[in-house]
Amino acid sequence: MKILIILLFAINLLSCNNSPEKTVATDSAISKTNTADTLQHMIADTASVFYCYIIGIEKIQDSTVLMVDRVDFFSGPNVVEEAKNRHLADTAYDKSGKITDIFVPNDYFIVNDDKTVRNFHLPASSPITMDTEIAGTKSNKINSYDYFSKHYQNSLFLLKVNNKQVESIREVFLP
Repeated sequence: MKILIILLFAINLLSCNNSPEKTVATDSAISKTNTADTLQHMIADTASVFYCYIIGIEKIQDSTVLMVDRVDFFSGPNVVEEAKNRHLADTAYDKSGKITDIFVPNDYFIVNDDKTVRNFHLPASSPITMDTEIAGTKSNKINSYDYFSKHYQNSLFLLKVNNKQVESIREVFLP
């Protein structure tokens, strides 16, 4: 009887001592991966288009790596509803304190719920499109890596990524 109790206690103790990893079933095998890593791989390993801020650019030997902070960019006909749901809409009041309008300045807003910085390889052949309204019409060769690498900060970009490689970069004009 004592051996049975000790055995049950040991099984219970071992079952409570699990690591924070989850077991994820795949087509080929079952592997243990960290949940955050799984989400990052799902985002990076499939073709996707997303808005982001580029936090930094790093040259590693002959490669260029972009450090990217993904954001949600809301615009269009439902932007006010989305802003209201997130408690980010602005309100206008009349003199008596009654709400006269609920709106979003410039008809867009940006939300950065996840501040995880992700790294993506930028091949030299990836097209870069910078906005002429930001750069000005007199700027020459604004769609080049040289211009981009000097003017990427504080700008919103739309990236197309496939398997952690940037397929294209487009700067987004914000009024």
